[in-house]
Amino acid sequence: MTDIRITERGERDSALGRVLQLKVCTSDYRLLGWREIWDVFTARYPGRWAVQVFPPADQLVDGKAVYHLFLCERPPHGLNLRG
Repeated sequence: MTDIRITERGERDSALGRVLQLKVCTSDYRLLGWREIWDVFTARYPGRWAVQVFPPADQLVDGKAVYHLFLCERPPHGLNLRG
């Protein structure tokens, strides 16, 4: 069983529409792989889209292995790799 947890951090308006910020981490803040995060995300939010952002250096917050996803109300137009 995994100890990866997702915490909902509140909604905000964004260029992608209204999004819900999600904090993803483990109790010991270990580094996570993309697939680990995806598996936990899709188990909790099946069929939903989320995005992760990579800010410029002057906006980076990098203290622990915490991952922030932004859950979209609807699919983000133009970001689907399949079309």
